[in-house]
Amino acid sequence: MSQIPFTAAMKLSDVLFENRNLLLLLPRFGIPVGFGEKTIGQICAEHGVSTELFLYVCNVYCYDGFSASSSTVAADELPAFLRYLRASHHYYIDERLPHIARHLNDLARKAGSPYGDSLRKFFDDYKKEVEDHFAFEEEHIFPTAVKDISRSKKVFIGAHDSIEEKLSDLTQIIFKYLPENISSEEIIELTFDIFQLAEDLDRHTVLEEAVFTEGRDEARSRKKVRSAAEFADEALTEREKEVLVLVAKGYMSKEIADMLNISMNTVNTHRKNINAKTGIKSIAGLTVYAMLHNLM
Repeated sequence: MSQIPFTAAMKLSDVLFENRNLLLLLPRFGIPVGFGEKTIGQICAEHGVSTELFLYVCNVYCYDGFSASSSTVAADELPAFLRYLRASHHYYIDERLPHIARHLNDLARKAGSPYGDSLRKFFDDYKKEVEDHFAFEEEHIFPTAVKDISRSKKVFIGAHDSIEEKLSDLTQIIFKYLPENISSEEIIELTFDIFQLAEDLDRHTVLEEAVFTEGRDEARSRKKVRSAAEFADEALTEREKEVLVLVAKGYMSKEIADMLNISMNTVNTHRKNINAKTGIKSIAGLTVYAMLHNLM
């Protein structure tokens, strides 16, 4: 792919050929397909879309090196940007998550109990968290931003890390820990759906944080690389299993240290090893792991 950011003079068809995922953005801007050989500038003008805003979003979605914070949304484009964000929220909640849920429920049914039940609960809880997070943004952050963007930067309290973390955990669980009676084709199909959603949400997060937070490094959205690859093939020790179960049951590190008669630093070391070995970070994900492995 060319590393030159998109410009208004480029044909939209060429841009979409560069990155097909941009097709998903067109309905969010109210742009229909069937644009022939027209340029981005021409199409945006026809549909009343800010060319600068459209290019900004497209470049953020396509280029990891494109700085979202150095070329942010202009004040007069903020209402249009908020409409785009709302349209994105609706797409995630009304289309992508239900689509993934249908695949996951079918897979969970074939996995049987307790695996399927654990998987359904994990995803249902995740979907509720996403819905609550988007509702908070639309009810509190967006109206504040319209009145005073600088004030919205102070009240923006995101749950993006948790949302991205749990989606990553779901792929780890599906990849590594489901029963062998589930076909590889079904797992691969579901995982591709999750990967597509994760990439879309990642870019969505970069856009929101560039506008609604101060001094936030967009590289945070690419921090998902596991830092302990050396643990990848190691099994959990018995002590780590004990700690995992207590974490899954909701105990804090200090409580676990007291219960197991070990230091809190030792507990935290065990927790880091558990995260690295399982590839799972969230407590909800570790709970599913514990149930799938009959640890609780």
